[in-house]
Amino acid sequence: VYRVNWLRARAQNNRWAEELNLTKHEMQWTVRWYVHMAEKWKARRDPEVEVSRGHRAYAEKQMAMWNELGRVSEVIFSNA
Repeated sequence: VYRVNWLRARAQNNRWAEELNLTKHEMQWTVRWYVHMAEKWKARRDPEVEVSRGHRAYAEKQMAMWNELGRVSEVIFSNA
């Protein structure tokens, strides 16, 4: 009985360690996704491309939003 309980506890510990590892990677992926999206909107805002001022302003707003999400999530996740 003792050995079975030890094996169950060990298996649960391994599952939690794997979950922690996955969560840490998901945090990194999230920050990288936000940076990627900011870069996409930065490319759409490019002044060399012929777009209206409204489109450029919208792209600027989206770029700022994604940059802010990336910055905030990086700060929050670095404390985790």
